[in-house]
Amino acid sequence: MRSPTSRQVALQALTEIHTGSRANAVLAAFLGDQGRGLSERDRAFVTELVQGTTRMRRAVDHLLRPFITRKLDPDVSSAVRMGAYQLHYLRTPAHAAVNDTVAAAPRRAKGLVNAVLRKVADIDPQWPSEATQFSYPDWIWNLFLETWGPEGRASLISMNTPERPSPRPDGYVQGQASRWVSEAVDDASPDGGTIVDLCAAPGGKATACGAAWSEIWANEIDPARATALREVADNYRPEIKVVVSDGTNTGFNDHLAHAVLVDAPCSGLGALGRRSDARWHISQEAITRLTGTQNALLEEALRILRPHGVLTYSVCTVTQEETCDVAQAFHERHQELKSVELQGRHWRTHCDGGLVLPHDHQTDGMAVFQWQREE
Repeated sequence: MRSPTSRQVALQALTEIHTGSRANAVLAAFLGDQGRGLSERDRAFVTELVQGTTRMRRAVDHLLRPFITRKLDPDVSSAVRMGAYQLHYLRTPAHAAVNDTVAAAPRRAKGLVNAVLRKVADIDPQWPSEATQFSYPDWIWNLFLETWGPEGRASLISMNTPERPSPRPDGYVQGQASRWVSEAVDDASPDGGTIVDLCAAPGGKATACGAAWSEIWANEIDPARATALREVADNYRPEIKVVVSDGTNTGFNDHLAHAVLVDAPCSGLGALGRRSDARWHISQEAITRLTGTQNALLEEALRILRPHGVLTYSVCTVTQEETCDVAQAFHERHQELKSVELQGRHWRTHCDGGLVLPHDHQTDGMAVFQWQREE
């Protein structure tokens, strides 16, 4: 039996994503299974097709809409989307994009895929809005512009070309903004001691902790993610102690830690580049729910923080509610805390903390706040 082509693997992955599965998990599974026989170049092409087609779904659907008059099955819809993405975003020559996509398409729909893509190849797109052109839900586009103005627009456009981070010296691949969070934790506590990472999976920040830390606890609420976290720790920082518990109600003793990191669950609106399908799953209403979790995590972090210890709060989002509003409300509740000034010119001043917008350095967007307990 012939091994599947790169477009066939991509099409199968896109079809599964179309039915609701998460893009990163699906892509990893297909590359680890059907993609084993592909060259590194072909594996990279599969990744580009899957992530790019998923990311640009709204724009691609706008290109296709004039030529599709009925609801398509998921595999057929995925085929025409993949072809349109190649034509208008990869600038693949029309004969290659059309012919090779038709070859990968379901047998029953090859004629339809061929006809639609030949028409799409000839159009000059007319966009009804920038949200459509750059492929975002209206509410995300409007939120960024209302919050950040022209810089919000630049950030959204930047996230359509995701960061491709280089491995750390130990080989672990970690985004630059995430590394800056780890550096901020180390800088604020040069004497080290015991550190607790309350929301540690997948493990990038915990394994990046500096050599001064004598004890590292990595907490994770989800058992499956904790198992993956343990594997990462074994490979990159075996001394890490992995704990499975709710980060808002752990079994850690009061005043255990010299430092606590709360890299909190958030809307992820600063990380839409590396999470190609996230823009289609997150809702505006979820932000309010998430701030409740963020506040609860900070309260638990403070309980286990020693006097003179440092608490770090980070989120890979840039919404006002999840950054300044959460941080300021927490600080107002706890006057025993003193804000710590962040080091590094990459951080914009953001209320009493720091922020990186995605277009600043072509990284994830990230917000960080740090406080020292004075009592």
